[in-house]
Amino acid sequence: MDSQSFWRRHEFSLLLSVIAVAVITAVLDVQHNYWLNPRDTAVDLTRQWSMLGLYSLGAAVVIIAGGIDLSAGSVIAFSGTICATLLLVLAPEAMTRSEPLPLWVIVTAISGTLLSGFLIGSLHAWLITVVGLPPFVATLATLVGLRSLARAICESATLAVLGGSSTQIGLFDRDFRHLATSVWIPAVVLIVLSGALWLVLSRTVLGRHLYALGGNEQAARLSGIQTDRLKWFAYCVSAMLSSLAGIFYICEQSVADPQTLGRGYELNAIAAAVVGGCSLQGGVGTVPGTLLGALFLRTVIDGVNKVVKAGADVYEGFIVGVVVVFAVVFTRGHESAQRQRSLFAGPLGLVTMLNLTLLAGVLMALIGSRLLGAHVQMNAVWLAVFSMIAVFVLLALLRPAWSAAARKRVGILWAVATIATGIGVDRYYPIAQTKAALAAVQQAGGKVVRNDVGIVVDLSDTPLDDAALRKLEPRLGALDPLVELRLRGTKLTDRSVDVIGRLPKSLTTIDVRGTGMTTGGVLRLRRALPNARVATEP
Repeated sequence: MDSQSFWRRHEFSLLLSVIAVAVITAVLDVQHNYWLNPRDTAVDLTRQWSMLGLYSLGAAVVIIAGGIDLSAGSVIAFSGTICATLLLVLAPEAMTRSEPLPLWVIVTAISGTLLSGFLIGSLHAWLITVVGLPPFVATLATLVGLRSLARAICESATLAVLGGSSTQIGLFDRDFRHLATSVWIPAVVLIVLSGALWLVLSRTVLGRHLYALGGNEQAARLSGIQTDRLKWFAYCVSAMLSSLAGIFYICEQSVADPQTLGRGYELNAIAAAVVGGCSLQGGVGTVPGTLLGALFLRTVIDGVNKVVKAGADVYEGFIVGVVVVFAVVFTRGHESAQRQRSLFAGPLGLVTMLNLTLLAGVLMALIGSRLLGAHVQMNAVWLAVFSMIAVFVLLALLRPAWSAAARKRVGILWAVATIATGIGVDRYYPIAQTKAALAAVQQAGGKVVRNDVGIVVDLSDTPLDDAALRKLEPRLGALDPLVELRLRGTKLTDRSVDVIGRLPKSLTTIDVRGTGMTTGGVLRLRRALPNARVATEP
């Protein structure tokens, strides 16, 4: 392979993407975990990538063979429950007393779990090849059914062994948990199995037949390839790798909980495979690409957790979905790079442009401040509006039937222009907010004065009431630093205490003489702004 073909490989692009996401995370993370805790971050990322990579490889084998497996998450939950149940049944005293488990018990439980994965894969193959169900329907049935069956098994096993029904089985053996708490074991298992799968797919007749099956099943069957056995192999590999991942997950979490374990992981598996270059039409994909796809996806999820922090899991599914869509678009665009086609032609294209523009605005309004709050001055509204304008401009630029190379150049120019414009708008934002605040105060009949300490807002003897102050409050918050607020002789009452309490903590003096505030309201105001002196005496 020459250097030019290497630089054009999808895997190399993925590697650059992983590095880019890591750099962006390092910049946006206010706690600087990548810089201050590089070892802990690398260990956690490697562990999570290893487990994600295992069942992603299984999904990739099925996709290469022209199928789809939607059951990975439920297989993980079912297999984890089976493993914990076997441990509980074979060594009930050790499990209940949190004592070390005999080696033969651990080996038997792991073997039984892998056997259950083989049986699940065989069931999928039978439903698809003999019954004639589409892969989507067959694996969707087990997606729904296996989790419920796992919960029933968990409750029955705990009732029989412990005397009380439970939906969880705790795992306390240190040696068993070490399978996942040690980063090296999952990583080595992933590397060994990846190497074996790479050899099978790229160096054996079986691998070539799998690609032929995914490329054109009818042609493969007419050429004498035993397509049913190939499907059996593919679905068994997928289910057994998911079972192995289920063992690692219960080791890591120290509990087998079929209600939550592996929920939504089937999308992660498909996402990693597709991002790694697998075509959902079958016949295309590689093991290295899938591993890098899993690493990219895991890096993105880890970046979201570090940047968004609180509530990061709420946006994780959305981000995974976006990554899948863009990966499929990129893959199909790569396959038809020579074709010039308008992406947003006609009324449907225009509606789609508006749809994506609104989506960008809503997303930025929800998490923009969390992502960029430490680096920009714009508030959520300004960020949302700027994002909508930027996205709409990009989509409008991509609407003509550009070639792939032209689209790439347009995208790069747009990115540079957007970043430069964003920096300029962000620097202008405080000036605009200050001007708007000055205008609002003047319209209310007051005035703004800047002294050596900060900004003084004087609204004394104006017809300002509770409703007017509530409207004025966002503007007052933009004045930095606001140190004194004069409200003497206005129509304010105790209903304005909460509004004043939300003003900047830089306030040192608040004059409420001659207003309708009671003694109780003044006390509440002093508690809300303990560093401010509240003037009440004439």
